[in-house]
Amino acid sequence: MPKVSSFFNKYVVFVSIALLYLLFPTSNSTLDSYVYAAYVKYNHYLFTPHHLFSNALIYVLIKPLHFLGFHVDILLFSKWVNSIFQIINLYILYHLLGLLKLQEKTKLYWVLFLAFSFSLWRYGTENEAYIVPITFSLLGSLYLLKFIYKQKSKYILLSGLYAAVACLFHQIHFFWWVGLLVGVYLYSKQFKTLVVYILPALLVPVSYVLVLFFYEHQSITIFNLQHFVLHDFYQGSVDTNFGWKAVFFQVLNTVRTFVQIHPNIYLFIKHNSLYMIPLLVSAVVLAWAIWQLKKQPVSLRRADTRLRVYLRIHIGIALANYLFAFYNYGNVEFMVMLPYFLVLCVSIMLQIQHVFLQKIVILLFVWNFFYAIIPNYIYNYYNDIQLVNYMLQHPNQTFVIKNPEALNQYVYASGRDNPENITLINKLSDKELQQLIIDNKTIYTDIIDKPELLNKQKMTAKNHQIDWVFFKREKVLSYNGFYGTSTIYKISTN
Repeated sequence: MPKVSSFFNKYVVFVSIALLYLLFPTSNSTLDSYVYAAYVKYNHYLFTPHHLFSNALIYVLIKPLHFLGFHVDILLFSKWVNSIFQIINLYILYHLLGLLKLQEKTKLYWVLFLAFSFSLWRYGTENEAYIVPITFSLLGSLYLLKFIYKQKSKYILLSGLYAAVACLFHQIHFFWWVGLLVGVYLYSKQFKTLVVYILPALLVPVSYVLVLFFYEHQSITIFNLQHFVLHDFYQGSVDTNFGWKAVFFQVLNTVRTFVQIHPNIYLFIKHNSLYMIPLLVSAVVLAWAIWQLKKQPVSLRRADTRLRVYLRIHIGIALANYLFAFYNYGNVEFMVMLPYFLVLCVSIMLQIQHVFLQKIVILLFVWNFFYAIIPNYIYNYYNDIQLVNYMLQHPNQTFVIKNPEALNQYVYASGRDNPENITLINKLSDKELQQLIIDNKTIYTDIIDKPELLNKQKMTAKNHQIDWVFFKREKVLSYNGFYGTSTIYKISTN
């Protein structure tokens, strides 16, 4: 009879992760997910400045399937692409940990730790732009490590190439590219080696120039290039705040990078008492992990002295990303790569028993699978597809709606980008809303009695105080979602 441990190998681990990612994509996509899928579906904005090649990649992958006559659900396909790239990321990290001489079980538990960390699992089952660039940045770190061990210039070239490509899939990876550049300088102290690393980075400005000229049909000037590359900044899309809310969201989202924290967990338990089981299991496993840590405490690892600089530059890259997330209102999206840095740095510095990691992996899996991944898959929280369908059926009516996800879901369904007849309530003041009703005589809205949870959107949105007694209200359509009943009202002047 084979030992139980024989079933715990890299093939079982990676196949299990693949199934958990591919079989449970979210059914509650973010506003960006819908609009990115719409851009691919209707061939709009394939090259968005902030993540230049992300939409184009999906478009290129889907084209052969369309040519062969396959109907492709672009939103779902995009989620699968992210899942596949996340599995690739985990394999790169597995290989990197092998170069650091970690035991096989420890490597596999670190892989599972990353796979079941909330932010990576969430974005690995969603159509967002944060997973793919990590692939190339990890390859950049991998080849820098190979250079440290083997001192071959080709590894510097590959490190620079992959780190530069990562920047083309998301600008936030510029920090990673700079960090590796510092590492190359500190290890080599040779101008020639720096040139080898920097040379592939010419792909980035060349790509932006080509897109600006051939796709955007703009002349190549410093002004045009600057405004295209920094489009989000000039458009005011970068949300900054240094008050208590920024600190609150920074702390909260640091935790949420690893475990889901959301008010809807209370609703799950209220909806079905079986949701108490993961809570109890998690508490037991956490206590078990603490006991295990006391029994076998963490110790310092006698690491290769050549890795000191490698460790420091990756700590620096992590801090740069973390501080930028704080600058961007505690944005959890800019922390999504932090678990990789944590695993890499801890693996260099500390000796952690795999039995302790095993308990942490179980804890992450139980909590995040049953309080995030499964609910995201089986429930439709707002069910705003009903609202979207109603708006599609009434294209000449004016709508004021609550959720930005519903607007982008409409864009994905209709192909109408920035529809003039649909306005988000958070874009209007009370006075503007009242004037809109007076000017149009009649509007349709779902903002009255919309089910709402305490979240970042609610905490940062305008607090509207509309006295509806001055208007005639008529219920048009009600529909149920997991969070409650939404109603579309016809609002008209008396």
